[in-house]
This record gives sequence, C-alpha cells and structure tokens, in this order.
Amino acid sequence: MPSRRLSGLRRRRRARRQRRAARDWAEGLPADVLLAILHRLDHIDVLTAADRVCRSWRRASREEPSLWRWITMRGHEGIARRINRGGLACEAMRRSAGQCEAFCGEYAGNDGFLVYLSEQSPCLRSLRLISCNDVTDMGFTEAVKALPLLEELGLAM
Repeated sequence: MPSRRLSGLRRRRRARRQRRAARDWAEGLPADVLLAILHRLDHIDVLTAADRVCRSWRRASREEPSLWRWITMRGHEGIARRINRGGLACEAMRRSAGQCEAFCGEYAGNDGFLVYLSEQSPCLRSLRLISCNDVTDMGFTEAVKALPLLEELGLAM
C-alpha cells in the first residue's frame, strides 16, 4: 500500500516539474531579445505586471538600468484610481540606477518626487510633467537647480 502512494506522489511531482519547465519559456531567451520585448511595453506595465511573467522577466525588469533610461508614464486612466503613480515613478527612478536621461509623467509628481528625482537621476536631460498639480513653485525651483544637465523642460496642466 505505501509503495502505491509513493509512486503516485512521484508522478505528481514529476508532472509539476514538467509544467513549471513548460511555463518558463523565456528562461532561454538571450538578454538582448528579452530587453527588446520589454522596451516595447509601457513602463507602468513593466512595473505592475512584468515581474509576474517569469524569473528572467523579473530579473530583467528589476536589474537592467538601460530599460529605465527613458521613462514615460502616461495614460492608464482606467486603472488610475487603483495605482499610486507617484510611487511607481519613484520605483522607476530607483530601477534606473542613476542612468535616467528623460522622464515624462502624468499625475506622477509632487515636491517629494521632484526632490527624489533630482537625487536619483543626476544625468537627467529632459523632464516633462503633465497634470502634476501637487508641485509647488519652491519644490520645482529646488529640483531644477539640482539637475545641472537639464536641457528640455515641459510643463502641462
């Protein structure tokens, strides 16, 4: 009796391993192909969903700063109430590891974020803020002073 039960357990474990191996199809993809796929996604999608696809997508989306060199966080009105755009913008800046050159954010900024942006992205060249109503004149002035390489600035309300 115990031998039957043990063989059934082994079959279930083997089947589970095979299913897991079949799901992780992206594990064998070269890094440049994987990054090309992730570059085609919206940054909000990468932040909220790419971590859940497989181990290699999670690793690439978290540990590859080149993916976060030009950050655009616009749109997504349908899920705007359910996500913290400011928090996502801070996470994107953290993942850029100081290599972010351009940031465009809609409803994603306040004074605290601008200070964080100026600290985390010293090589920022372009900044576009759209409908960031929580940004004050003083916070904006401090952030712009701390970004010496800033060449392009866009504000839209």
